[in-house]
Order: sequence, then C-alpha cells, then structure tokens
Amino acid sequence: MKLIFLGTGAAVPTLKRNVTSVVLRFEDTGRYWLFDCGEGTQHQLKKASFRLSKLEKVFISHFHGDHVFGLPGMLSTRGLEGIKERVDIYGPKGIKSFIEENRKIVNFHLTYELGINNFPKKGMGVVYEDNKFIVRSALLNHSVSAYGFSVKRKPRYRFLMEKARKCGVPEGPLFGELKEGKSIKLKDGRRLNGRDFVEKVDDGKKLVYCSDTAYCENSVELAKNADVLIHEATFSGKEQELADKSLHSSVGDACRVATEAGVSRLILTHFSPRYDTKIRDGTVYTMENMADEAKALFPETLMAKDFMEYEIK
Repeated sequence: MKLIFLGTGAAVPTLKRNVTSVVLRFEDTGRYWLFDCGEGTQHQLKKASFRLSKLEKVFISHFHGDHVFGLPGMLSTRGLEGIKERVDIYGPKGIKSFIEENRKIVNFHLTYELGINNFPKKGMGVVYEDNKFIVRSALLNHSVSAYGFSVKRKPRYRFLMEKARKCGVPEGPLFGELKEGKSIKLKDGRRLNGRDFVEKVDDGKKLVYCSDTAYCENSVELAKNADVLIHEATFSGKEQELADKSLHSSVGDACRVATEAGVSRLILTHFSPRYDTKIRDGTVYTMENMADEAKALFPETLMAKDFMEYEIK
C-alpha cells in the first residue's frame, strides 16, 4: 500500500499547498481510495497521473469546504469521461443529499453506479469490510460532526505449495481449498487440514486518518498500535489557544495522540497557511520550525507535503 498526499493545507488552497485529500493506493492492482476531497483534488490527481477509472472509494470526514468541495466536480468528470466502474462514497449524515442536490442543480450525468453510505449512527463502528481490509470510523471533536478512519489490512498468508505437492495433492480445485484453509479428502482416503498448508506472512498493517479535531479519546482509541497515523496539525503549539478555540489540533495535540496510542509513524498534515506567511515580532515561524517542534515531542514524525509518497509495507 502507498499513501500519496494530494493536499496538505488547511482552509484555503495556496501556491504551495492544496486543501485536504489523501490517496491510499494498492500497488498490486493500481486501484485507490480517497480520504477527503477538497477543492482542486481532481486536478491534483491528474498531476499525480491517477486515472479516475481506478478510484474505488471516497471517505469524507466532515462537511467543511476544504474537505468536500472537490467531490461534485470529480464525480461529474467521471461521467464526462464515460467511466463505467462503480465508486462508493462514505460520509456523515447528509452526504446523499449533498451529492443529489449538486446533481440536480448542475445537472451532471453519471455513467457509472454510485454507492452512497452513511457512517454508523453512534459514530464508531465498521464502515466497510472485505476479505482483505476492514475500515472503521470514529466520531472526533470538531465544530461539526467529523470522523476519523482506521484501515486495517487483515493478516496475510502464504500457501505452502511444495508441501501440498509432496503430500500428493493434485493441482486444481483442491489446491484452492487448501489455500483457503479448508480441509480436503484425497482419493486414497487421507484427510488434510488446510491450516497445515498456509504460513502467516504478517499480522496486517493499520493506517489511521484523523481529520479536523481537537485532542479526544476517540482519536487515541482509533489509532491504537497503528503503523501509520495521519493527523491534522493546523497550529503550532505556540498558538494552542487558537487550536482549542477552533477545535483543531496543535502539533502537541497530534504528538500526544501518537504517543498515547503507541503508533509507529506519525505524519502531520492540514497546516495553516500562516506558517508560510505570518510575521510576528519581526520573525517568521516556518514549517521547519513546526517540524522541529514535532520531532522533539515524537521523533518518528514526518511533515506532509503535496505529492509526498509514503509506502506501507
């Protein structure tokens, strides 16, 4: 799996950073999921050479413009390009009406099946599950209902083909049953347990994405033992008062979540443009200063930039 950050700024796009959107790409198929879809996201996708036909799912954290304004335009473009592949949207209550009202007003046509799904009513629960992944949501602490997500890749197993051959298992359907861990019966009457013919490769990987939020226990619970935590850090710790007032996180808040949750890697994003431009007392507090602040609190921290890639092995 690979992460690609399409937008890492907060509130408004700037010359250096677009607003929020993160791609989770599956390297074996080239297909991808999108977390949030701020204004200009489809332009960023084109710059990064992503095909809209490969988009499978979009997870919208909340209804603030810098996280959702890009969604109607992107869905419309998929229709204009004649794409046939289904796409599923997951979002807070109101996501269906948001999309349908935009379709009515702008009158854009879809050439593909569109699935629209709400998060669990209590905010925390399973959003999606298949044989490889399980996605959970958790209600965070923001000025509107905002959600974080965890993506857990299930444990992977390797089929011990040579062992099966030595036991006289003919290649074909019986191989497939053993791969799935099922028990089989051979022509000579022997019974073989599929669990004896698979070997665990890894315990799976866990990615967590926490959008706009002040520090809260749900963030910590969602991020527990994550391999990678993507967390907003709109403000420096020097402006903690602003973070608290706006129900956003400071660098210190994000590092606190990472520490308490025991994550392996923290990636900060959603930075206020003030740290590229603001002058205070004759000095500029830059992104480099933000990085130093973060690493002093949580050494395994990266500062996201637009088009930065990070591989989850």
